[in-house]
Amino acid sequence: MRASSKERQARYRERRRAGRRVIMLEVDEVELAVMLERFHFLNPLEEDNDAAVQRALGKMIRVLGRGLAGDA
Repeated sequence: MRASSKERQARYRERRRAGRRVIMLEVDEVELAVMLERFHFLNPLEEDNDAAVQRALGKMIRVLGRGLAGDA
């Protein structure tokens, strides 16, 4: 079931207030899974689970960002 335009707008505003955004990113799914597994962000048993891959990628980006911020 698709969300109504009102619901999508509410989620958009909530993300903006929280300083987050959704971006479209095209990647090779095998390369992404291998990288996330290699750096221990993704359980190999979940490589076909889109939500798990999305969470793992988000976590990797947050960890990388914190690491870079610590070097500044």
